[in-house]
Amino acid sequence: MLQLFVDMIERVGFLIALAFAFSRSRWMRSYMSYQGDKTYQWRFLVFFTAYAVIGTYSGVTVSNYTYQPAPWIGEVSPTAAIANSRTVGVVIAGLLGGVKSGLIVGIAAGVHRYSLGGFVAVACMVAPILQGVLAGLCRNAFKRRFRKVASVQLAFVVGFMAESLQMGLILLLAKPWEEAVGLVSLIGFPQTFANSVGVALYFVLYNTMEREEDRIGAEHAHRALQIADMTMPLWRLEFEKAVQEIAKVLNEETKAVGAFFTKNGSDWVMEGRKTKFCIDLFVGIPNQRPIGQFRLYFEREQDDNPSRRRMLTSLAGLLSQQYAFVESERQAQLLAEAEIRSLQAQMNPHFLFNALNTVKSFIRTKPEEARQMVMHLSKFLRKNMSNGNQRMVTIRDEYELVMSYLSLIKARLGDQLEFYADIDERVLDHHIPPFTIQPLVENAIVHGIKGIERTGVIRLIVKEEPESGERHARITVEDNGVGLTFIREDGQEDHTGMALRNIEQRLSYHYGKVRPLEIESSPGEGTKITFWVR
Repeated sequence: MLQLFVDMIERVGFLIALAFAFSRSRWMRSYMSYQGDKTYQWRFLVFFTAYAVIGTYSGVTVSNYTYQPAPWIGEVSPTAAIANSRTVGVVIAGLLGGVKSGLIVGIAAGVHRYSLGGFVAVACMVAPILQGVLAGLCRNAFKRRFRKVASVQLAFVVGFMAESLQMGLILLLAKPWEEAVGLVSLIGFPQTFANSVGVALYFVLYNTMEREEDRIGAEHAHRALQIADMTMPLWRLEFEKAVQEIAKVLNEETKAVGAFFTKNGSDWVMEGRKTKFCIDLFVGIPNQRPIGQFRLYFEREQDDNPSRRRMLTSLAGLLSQQYAFVESERQAQLLAEAEIRSLQAQMNPHFLFNALNTVKSFIRTKPEEARQMVMHLSKFLRKNMSNGNQRMVTIRDEYELVMSYLSLIKARLGDQLEFYADIDERVLDHHIPPFTIQPLVENAIVHGIKGIERTGVIRLIVKEEPESGERHARITVEDNGVGLTFIREDGQEDHTGMALRNIEQRLSYHYGKVRPLEIESSPGEGTKITFWVR
């Protein structure tokens, strides 16, 4: 019995050594550890089925109350049995994968053992099935502990229970009974103790593997934070320059052979070279469409390195958060600038003087119109201030701001200005960034029709129309003025150019388009500006 115990320990040692060799390969680790990911479940089942089968083949033949060591088991005679380590694979599958995994591996291992024959074939077919279920039930009962150091002691106990169950089934099902008793008395203790030790040793290895994965994961997380720390200030550059610099950082720091930034299906930035192995890091604002993705190319597939893939996924999340944070800051600044410009344009002494002077002239001759002008001025200033505190307003609110502004201007210009509005009532509740339509109308009056000899005409059109296969609101501001000129004689961008750039950047932030304003302008004939909102 002592010699059999030594031989059984050797067989178990062979299985553990095999598992250790496999654990050195990141590719094989996904086969050895099932954490609920269905993608890897079939790998887990195949691995431990093979592990249990190898445990059967590497056993020793027992017959006539003696055993015969052999390097590999082939066919078993009708009067013989096998002292084996099959239980190790079946029990581990149940403890790590649950009842379902233990049952599947147990059935496969049992059917295989039955095919080899022997007078205990039936008992040895039923035993792995019940052992897998038992291990799965124990896993459910001690689920948390099987992820800790205490799992080693529990694994030994479960392995001992599973082997004891097998010995009981041999006594119950094997015929003749005298032969079954002799077999159990010979292999009972050596096989039960050796296989229990094998299950426990596997969990020692498993815990070591988990700690190593945690260490590697911590290193990768630290690396992701380091890369994120390097990319954070780059987002404050102009967008195209930012993604170009970030692509360089990603290419160098992730050990990729190429880093490309792709937007709308085309490569914007190309750093390095392409291979057939790539990973996409999508970048965008949460709950909105990604603005694009950094595509990293590697020399080999990254699926065999789940910790590294998790690091890259986390890095993509960090890049998105950085972009969203910087864009939020930028939009807040743009909105503040738009509010300041609007207030400066309308509340400067010249504007107030003209408005109040017109009210003064109307008080005696047109008292009702003077009263209306005061109401429009109050409404205009109130809308101006309230809209400046909001990120989005309805088209209806923006339209009311435009009408208040035009009422003040038209009272002064009289027949020199004509305004036409074609408004689709269905889209008035659509939301847009504040100070988008009113500054366009203001520019049309101040910089478009100012100084022309003919009557100035401004048209505002708001319609529901399809755009890129979706129903959007199309907003158009059109005038018959002098056309757009953004650059002054001193080479500086004038108020019109800055206002349009501010509006364009805010629309781009909310709707994802690089150039959201469509501008048609002809010198001496006028300007037409169009944009779409959802």
